[in-house]
Amino acid sequence: MSVIFEFIFERLTDPLNLPISALYEYIILAVIGAVAYDFAYCKVGDMYHSGMIDGRLEGSFFHWIIRAFLFVVLWLVVYGAIQGYYFVMSNWQIILMIAGSVAGTAMLCSLSTVVIKLIKKHRMVKDNA
Repeated sequence: MSVIFEFIFERLTDPLNLPISALYEYIILAVIGAVAYDFAYCKVGDMYHSGMIDGRLEGSFFHWIIRAFLFVVLWLVVYGAIQGYYFVMSNWQIILMIAGSVAGTAMLCSLSTVVIKLIKKHRMVKDNA
C-alpha cells in the first residue's frame, strides 16, 4: 500500500518545478523533500507513541499525507521567494524610489513635528514671561 501512496505523491509533486536552472532546482527540491520526509517521519512516530495510530497502513497513510502537504507548502514558500527576488531585481529602481520617498516623507513629518513642538514651547515661555 505504501507503493500506491508513493506513486500518488510522485504524481502530485512532479509538476512542481522552480523557475531557476535545473541544477539548483534539483538541489532545492531534494532539500525540501528531505525536510518533509524527516518532519513526517517524526510526526508519525509521535502519533505511534501517543497511541493515536497503531497500524502500518495508518502510519503510511499519515506519513504520505503530512509529507505531501509539507512539501507543497515549502515549495510555495521557495517559489514565492524566487519570484520575489526576480521582481525586486527587475524593478529595483522603482522600489528604491518608493522607499526613498517614504523615508523622505517620514523624515519631513518628524522634522515638522519637532519644529511645531519647539514653536509651541517657545510661545509658552514667552507668554509666561
